[in-house]
Amino acid sequence: MNHVILGAENRPLVVLLHALGCHGGWWEWTAPILAQQYRIAVPEFRGHGGSPGADDYSFRAYAEDVEALVSHLGGEPYALVGHSMGGYVALTVAAGDMARPAAVVIADMKTSASDGELAALQAAARKPARTYSSLEEAIGRYRLSPQDHCVPPDRLLAVAARSYRQTPEGAWMEAFDRRALAIEPLAPLGLAARVRCPALFVRGEHSLIMPAEPAAELAAAAGAPLVTMPGLYHHLPLENPEGLAAIILAFLSGKV
Repeated sequence: MNHVILGAENRPLVVLLHALGCHGGWWEWTAPILAQQYRIAVPEFRGHGGSPGADDYSFRAYAEDVEALVSHLGGEPYALVGHSMGGYVALTVAAGDMARPAAVVIADMKTSASDGELAALQAAARKPARTYSSLEEAIGRYRLSPQDHCVPPDRLLAVAARSYRQTPEGAWMEAFDRRALAIEPLAPLGLAARVRCPALFVRGEHSLIMPAEPAAELAAAAGAPLVTMPGLYHHLPLENPEGLAAIILAFLSGKV
């Protein structure tokens, strides 16, 4: 996995996992705060950002990549923080039987996906990658999904600029493999029930991805607290990175 490291090597390791179709730059404003106390690894999933593509985009494959990275970094014990799909992968690792984390934070993870949603993602995964004549055009077309958010314009622009790569022909295209959009059915409750490390669930007050009731069910299944960030939507690492970092730090220090 392509990754960057922040913070002193002798500090406990915390791995930050990004969302589907995103990249490590989503943690640009959270990671430096956490790195004041921890060694931070910010990887990019296979087929995302600077990581090579693959034929297998299952959650288990992503989890195995995370476990391999942790083993490479010699980071046990370690903590996982995942946003959206990154949260589902973190939950998969925490519920597994390999290098389980010592703590896990799940930030606004998708709690369910209907057959219609899965079919739409399968169809999107089969479409050719969008290309643009210039980076400026690509950035101008960039949209968050879901589109409701409170991300500052400069932060959104910075994330958009890292969301594309240039082709050998000079055009610009999305910096992720569209085949990764074809996600498998979700079963988060079963995963949450198998988590044996301290866990924390965090959601945005107005999130449609992690509504209050299913979020509470997940937290209860894991025996974990649930924190709701007021005024936020789904994109927590961009909407309020300082607030999210404060919650993570409080949890890792045993104050949540």
